[in-house]
Amino acid sequence: MPSSNRPRWIDLRHDLPGIADLLSTAFAERLDEDGHAALRQLRRIARSRSAQRAYAAREIPGAPLYGFVWEADGRIVGNVSLIPLQAKPKQYLIVNVAVHPAYRRQGIAAALMQATLRHARQRGAQAVWLQVETWNKGAIALYHRLGFTDRDVVTLWKAQPDAQATAPTLPGIRVHSRLTRRREWPQVKAWLQTIYPAERAWHRPLASWRGLAPGWRGFAWRLLHPLSFRMWVATRSKRLLGTAAWLPTGGSPTDAFLLAAPPDLPPAEVAALLAPLRRHAPRPLRGELPQGFLAEGLSAAGFEAKRHLLWMKWAPLIES
Repeated sequence: MPSSNRPRWIDLRHDLPGIADLLSTAFAERLDEDGHAALRQLRRIARSRSAQRAYAAREIPGAPLYGFVWEADGRIVGNVSLIPLQAKPKQYLIVNVAVHPAYRRQGIAAALMQATLRHARQRGAQAVWLQVETWNKGAIALYHRLGFTDRDVVTLWKAQPDAQATAPTLPGIRVHSRLTRRREWPQVKAWLQTIYPAERAWHRPLASWRGLAPGWRGFAWRLLHPLSFRMWVATRSKRLLGTAAWLPTGGSPTDAFLLAAPPDLPPAEVAALLAPLRRHAPRPLRGELPQGFLAEGLSAAGFEAKRHLLWMKWAPLIES
């Protein structure tokens, strides 16, 4: 099929319906509830001239509305979206790398990615990130050729709410809904910093761990940054075993969860810690954890491993 020969910047006035159609086709078998919600939001913005003007006037962090498309035969057949991140130094996240099935293996994805990285470099980006499923060897090879490096692999876990979710009865184990205590916080913070890398703090459902902290520092942070969450703390004979937090996410069909625990916490204790989240959360829960981390316990708690994702990072070459 004939195709155009260059990527072009997304035109918010005209391209959004075509991008939504392309993503629906290219990712038909992989779209989850969050993906469908994102497409609905894209189509809503396509109908709002005022929203288009606002997004076009400046880069708005978190908005997946910038990037490049490829046209052929009167329709959009390729797309790469570039999300500005709320991070310093300047960084971007690439999402929605898609080519229509009828136009694949023509170099369209590579050309779109090259244009996207040139734009990021021109805008002063110090890093560009993306996620790719670990089975997608062709995409991973392309990203390596473009200069991306592997960072780490995470598993996306999901669970449905269940008011009747039960946990195993374990002698001496107590799970309470409360904040951590001052003496517990250093250990909880250390677990969180190990599980959720600092270099991707912008990807966490909570920007600062101070939001979970006990005492006046945590209280002051929550006063300045309105935050809704509920935490559960598991102990045995007053010894801290782990914590879990439920964080509602406005505008999304799923809520986030955070888990802070040692990597050798027994599966039954993981299940006891997580059961209250499923009983309390009104919507499905989702969270990313390092691949293999407490996997048996998460499964025992009713969570499902949905995707295994490789985080990759690109940084511009510094000319000497």
